[in-house]
Amino acid sequence: MNSKHRIAIIEDNTPQRVILSRLLCTDYEVTEFSGGEEFLACHEQFDVLLLDIEMPDINGYDTCRAFRARPGSGNIPVIFVSAHDTAPERVAAYEAGGDDFVTKPIAVHELKHKIKGVIDQGDRLRQLADQSSNAQKIAFAAMTGMSDLGVVIEFLRESASGHSYDCIGRQLIQAMKAWGLKGAVQIRGCNELLVLSTEGEMSPLQSSVLDTLKDIGRIFEFGSRAVLNYAHVSLLVQNLPTDNPEKVGRLRDNLAVLAESADIRIGGLDASKERDLQKLGIEGVLAELRGALARINDKSRDNRSNGQHQMVEMIEGLSRTIVTLGLTESQESYVEDLLKEALDETHRFFDQAISIEGEFSEVLARLQRLAASDYRV
Repeated sequence: MNSKHRIAIIEDNTPQRVILSRLLCTDYEVTEFSGGEEFLACHEQFDVLLLDIEMPDINGYDTCRAFRARPGSGNIPVIFVSAHDTAPERVAAYEAGGDDFVTKPIAVHELKHKIKGVIDQGDRLRQLADQSSNAQKIAFAAMTGMSDLGVVIEFLRESASGHSYDCIGRQLIQAMKAWGLKGAVQIRGCNELLVLSTEGEMSPLQSSVLDTLKDIGRIFEFGSRAVLNYAHVSLLVQNLPTDNPEKVGRLRDNLAVLAESADIRIGGLDASKERDLQKLGIEGVLAELRGALARINDKSRDNRSNGQHQMVEMIEGLSRTIVTLGLTESQESYVEDLLKEALDETHRFFDQAISIEGEFSEVLARLQRLAASDYRV
């Protein structure tokens, strides 16, 4: 019989924590924590975290960030629990490393459904990771007898689907290993510096060499070592077969293809991140414009209503006053016509304001459609 999946409940509210524990203890092994500090002090392994956001010691966001900084925590799902279901809170939960979001008061069916969903997904991912690892071992074992071009083709195929610096860096390392090369890879992204070694641990000397020679030129060879530099990628090779110049030439050419391809892919990832940031910025500006236009419309509508009311009261007052002035009928008619023209002119001004508001609304709608089309994936 399989052991129960383990769930950690991090909640400072004791009644809420006890309720959650009782709801889940039948199906899962539950461990309770009264706050973020208590949880972070524990190094046990869990399958799911239920994490409250508002806690007195460390809030849920910072607790999640600290947890995600631990090695091996990336595949453990975190479900945030909060009484405030707002877009900013959901975005903050996602940015902190959360996988899902449940609002208080908690619906039992929804909570159990989400927990089961993330656990099933985690099990599938682990199975896929094991299958992928086994397949990769078999593939690279078979590649031992393949030509150098086969390694290049394999790298190009795998890197095309790589969506992180680490993924691309490890594919470069695998390619170097397939050629029997020792060395290191340095990837310089827009907000991250990644260094990987074929030996696992990066030596201080390797880091120093890459930092020193990354700007020295495209290809720099010194003895059995070589450095290949591109805008985002540098490769360090430590054991070129100098007794076989022909093989060194082939390796140099193929390594250049790998480095250039990786450089282009890293540039693409950075551009994608930049587009995402721009999209968020544009969406924020559009939201501000929508709010400003709504406030302008409300104020304009109030002004029109007040202006019309005051104009009508003024005309009615003048009409009553005219009677007491002893004007002739034609004079009274003339004054009334002037007042009517003034009222009509005021209405025209109000109509123009409404038309301008409509034009602003249409421009805003067009901007929204344009932003959506520019960033549609």
